[in-house]
Amino acid sequence: PKSGKDNRMWFWIVVAILAAIGEVVSYDLFMASVAGAALITAAVAFAQVPVAGQVLTFSALSLVGIGVLRPAVKHALGIDSMAQQSIRATSSHVIGKRAIATQTVDANGGQIRIGQGEFWTARTYEPSASIAAGSPVEVVLVEGLTALVEPVADAPTEQSGERALTSNEKGT
Repeated sequence: PKSGKDNRMWFWIVVAILAAIGEVVSYDLFMASVAGAALITAAVAFAQVPVAGQVLTFSALSLVGIGVLRPAVKHALGIDSMAQQSIRATSSHVIGKRAIATQTVDANGGQIRIGQGEFWTARTYEPSASIAAGSPVEVVLVEGLTALVEPVADAPTEQSGERALTSNEKGT
């Protein structure tokens, strides 16, 4: 018959397998640290270490894995920088673009339209400025989902703006 110590070893192996399955689903290297800690703890259990020592080993290794190894491995693999670049890439396409204020924009908020249908929550880049609805603006910065804008001093006339839209629609 199996002893309780053998059962404890299998317990840690099951924890490691479940954590590995969790890692496959999450792809964030969080559960990989837990799986590794559980495998090492299974070896510790096989060496007949008491339960308290097993729990201490598992806890310490999990914390070191999550707090130290995980960030280092993510950095080495470039996973952390890829996530930051994807956040920047999603909003950087609007920086420098011209838009029209669809609502009054001030330090507290407002709304702009870029092109024909891309609407953004907006605030003025200068906290003391206020931009009337219908005025042309330029996106200076993006903070989260809010565009920080400045009024455009050399705004094209209404007519030239219509010609620009027509030529853009033609794809030229």
